[in-house]
Amino acid sequence: MLIQLSELKTNPAKYFDLAKTVDVIVTRHGKRLGRIVCEEKAAETDKIQAFERLMSLVNQPSVPDDTVYDPIKEERLRAKGLL
Repeated sequence: MLIQLSELKTNPAKYFDLAKTVDVIVTRHGKRLGRIVCEEKAAETDKIQAFERLMSLVNQPSVPDDTVYDPIKEERLRAKGLL
């Protein structure tokens, strides 16, 4: 639902109550200023987004530590007979 800032100023309680069922978009001179959303919906959306970010980190392939050639390490391993 789109409303003008002046409407929000005259009766803010009405629009905050309305925001419990539908998002209220506040405009000024035809440009969007912000959005009033239900706190429960916003909290649930935040939880879902946090979980998705966590899962994207968990599902990334790990990078091996020994990707850089280290001649000193190679010499030590050869001396121990491991290479």
